[in-house]
Amino acid sequence: MGGRIMETVTITREEYERLLDSAEFLNCLEACGVDNWCGYSDAYEMFEKGEDGE
Repeated sequence: MGGRIMETVTITREEYERLLDSAEFLNCLEACGVDNWCGYSDAYEMFEKGEDGE
C-alpha cells in the first residue's frame, strides 16, 4: 500500500462548530489584513455578520 492512511478524530459537535467558527474568524482576519491590527474590530464585525470576506 503506497497511499497515505487517513486518520480520524472524534470530537463533540460543540467542538466541531467552535472550530468552524474559529476558521471563519481567521478568514475574516486574513481578509482584513492581520498585519494591520486596526482592522481587528472590522474582522470581528464581519465574523458576527457571517461574512468571511470571500
